[in-house]
Amino acid sequence: MRRSYTVWEHFTAEDRVIRAIATDNPGSNVPYIFRDFAYSVTADVLRRRLGRAGFTRTTLEQEFQAYYHAVCRLPDTMFFRTYPDRERAQARADAFRAATLNDWLDALSKTVEIGVTRVGRNAFEFARPENILVDIISGRDEPDGDLMSKHCLFGFPCSSLNNMAVALLEVVPGEAICEQEVSMFVEHDSDTSFDDMLLRKKLDQKNEPEYEDI
Repeated sequence: MRRSYTVWEHFTAEDRVIRAIATDNPGSNVPYIFRDFAYSVTADVLRRRLGRAGFTRTTLEQEFQAYYHAVCRLPDTMFFRTYPDRERAQARADAFRAATLNDWLDALSKTVEIGVTRVGRNAFEFARPENILVDIISGRDEPDGDLMSKHCLFGFPCSSLNNMAVALLEVVPGEAICEQEVSMFVEHDSDTSFDDMLLRKKLDQKNEPEYEDI
């Protein structure tokens, strides 16, 4: 299990939240309360931050074009060659070659709307999507070498995390919440960036009046 992570530079200290979440507590009428730690911000705010850092639809277009042409130079069925089903591999390669960035963004929008993920598919929570581009985006296929993804949507045709974020922000409303959930790392003492918030919370609780003081 990983014990550390890297906070994405486009999240800031002001985005940190600690939430109390109640869940069923078997054998008791009192719910179990656990804390959820996250960086949370709206899509509009994140889009402006990325723009100020130089990541926009234009940079996404540029990376897509470079990625697309590099992949299309791969022989035969490109990075789908590992499929034992030759016909399926060829269909995926043909769909990749034919798709424009707008086609990929439409497929990404469907992927987000459905909620299908590679992890969910591996856990058999989702059937294989019928839309071939959605299938590629939410699947395990990716090229190797310099084109390997630095994000978790392996099949989407861009490698960098920042331009993948631009693509996602293209297909969600401005008020959508964008989060990096880090509870596991905080709870296992592998994160120090929430320490001041935890200390402040303890001090607030300590300063609450006792019943005998009222």
